[in-house]
Amino acid sequence: MAPHGQPPGPVRPPRSLDDPAWFGAVMGRAATATVASLHPGRIGPLSRFADVTAAILLVASILAFAGLFVRDFLVRRLGADLAGKLRSPRTGPAYATIPGAINVLAVAVLHVWPASANSAVGWWLLIGLAGLGTTLGLMLTVVFFVSAFEHEQFPAQDISGIWFIPETVVLLGSLLFAELAPAGPEAAQRGLAVLAVALLGAGGLLFGITAVIFVNRLVLHAGVHRTGAPAMWIMISPLAVTSLALQSVAGGDPMLGGTWTPAVAEVATFAAGALWGFALWWIAAAAVVTRHAGRAAFTRTAADWGFVFPSAAMVIATLTLARRWQSGLVEAAGLALGVLLALVWVAVLSGAVVGYRREQRTRRGR
Repeated sequence: MAPHGQPPGPVRPPRSLDDPAWFGAVMGRAATATVASLHPGRIGPLSRFADVTAAILLVASILAFAGLFVRDFLVRRLGADLAGKLRSPRTGPAYATIPGAINVLAVAVLHVWPASANSAVGWWLLIGLAGLGTTLGLMLTVVFFVSAFEHEQFPAQDISGIWFIPETVVLLGSLLFAELAPAGPEAAQRGLAVLAVALLGAGGLLFGITAVIFVNRLVLHAGVHRTGAPAMWIMISPLAVTSLALQSVAGGDPMLGGTWTPAVAEVATFAAGALWGFALWWIAAAAVVTRHAGRAAFTRTAADWGFVFPSAAMVIATLTLARRWQSGLVEAAGLALGVLLALVWVAVLSGAVVGYRREQRTRRGR
């Protein structure tokens, strides 16, 4: 609470977080394109609309990524003093939205334009994107976590939801390599499947470590109003992506599981379902925190896009499980989460418009 019992105002992220956070917006748009391509609820009359929406969102995401890259790295020189920014607990993890956007775009292309992986050129382009995004993500995890290990004084309030972004990038890499392996050259399939397993282990364990640290901060230190409600929602991202990666990796290559492949796939689906259940509980907790934060939940900056990708990833994970289990109830849950995603989009876009108008008025008043 602010002085005199007034609720805290919107939490403004540091200026240094503003530019990388816009790549998080690309992640949200591309993930929403993937959601549309899955046709939540499988409502026949809306199938054509969903396909067109998916294609439009994906093209817009690709163009937005290219525009942001030119603006931030060629015009604004965002890469200046990059090493120092990456080592910071407040700015370092935010830069993972850049390789994150690359990986999410590759996932979206696989779902919206599935035929692209069947051609040699398309497959090599996608594997190149996955390799680039995942390599950058792994490098960021090493730089950031080593810096955290060696940091003499690490304020608890600097531990926020953006700490989950680097692990999410690694988990997306696991998902991509598992899905691309069967369509690749025969000589590369086993290697890609092994790589997918290794990335699942690295990303999953790093996520577990980060989750323990984050929950410890929430319970024992400053409240979530210090970093904003999006911090709560961002944790949904690695939960949902781990659920997806488990299923893709377990069923991706029979050579690794041998005769045990069907059993491994079933166990992986069971584990994915357990993670999904915890993610549903976390959504309920995050929704309550957001409700308590009131207007302070939205900063009307690029940081608000932290609500979108986790919501979209959860829809994808839910629909994937629903079709694996052939469950109408889970399919309905996926549709309900899709409606929630639409509401999140409305809230974030309206906040962006308000923030843009406020910024324009401020500039005219100078």
